Amino acid sequence: MAIELGRHLSSRVVVEYVRRSLLAAVLLALILALAVVMRTRRGGGGRLFEFYLPWDDSSPTPVSLAGFSEKPAGRSGHVYVGRDGHLYVGGRRIRFLGVNICGSAAFPRKEDAEKIAARLAKFGVNIVRFHHMDAPWADPNIFDESSGGTRKLDSESLDRLDYFIAKLKENGIYVDLNLLVSRRFRASDGLPPEVERVEWKDQQVLGFFVDRVLELEKEYARQLLTHRNPYLATTYAEEPAVAIVEVVNEQGLVH
Repeated sequence: MAIELGRHLSSRVVVEYVRRSLLAAVLLALILALAVVMRTRRGGGGRLFEFYLPWDDSSPTPVSLAGFSEKPAGRSGHVYVGRDGHLYVGGRRIRFLGVNICGSAAFPRKEDAEKIAARLAKFGVNIVRFHHMDAPWADPNIFDESSGGTRKLDSESLDRLDYFIAKLKENGIYVDLNLLVSRRFRASDGLPPEVERVEWKDQQVLGFFVDRVLELEKEYARQLLTHRNPYLATTYAEEPAVAIVEVVNEQGLVH
């Protein structure tokens, strides 16, 4: 037992030594890089050059991570939580590396959607969180502004979102759909005029206490999740590439 304990402690010491050595090497590299930049700015070395990452570059390179994701996303079924609390798909653990796509960025032109999806895949991104699609400051957003309220989805925005999600799936990228994030409830939604005096973030609490607001939230969820994506031939409630649905963002009795 003493020998085994000694071996265990020795391995821990080695791991800790390697970890600290790597950290020291990274810090040294950063310091040297900073020194080179400062020397260059003072005229003591070569000229600085622009380090540019093109937004639409998805060309295969030795550092591309696009090949690490299963394609299409959802091919092995829905994402689920295992008994150990971890995420699984097709009986295998899955780890997500994701980004937020906020506001009007959720509704790109179709020619751009293809490039964005492929570019994200090259970086190894395998999930996109659609955030603030309902924001009044986003132009466009998910709602049909010509309706005068927030109870009707905009057909063009929805079509762009559908196509974008189809391209994300094609590139092995899952989706996290956010429902209530920045929606501004209005009197024209069938609520008392006083609702418009409530701050936008505080409006999100109303669904816990005001039945009419809760019904509006359910209506929106039903409209979006039962909508059939024509490019996938599934509703978002059925679609295995939809890994997560966030009902209410950053709001709750204990938040």
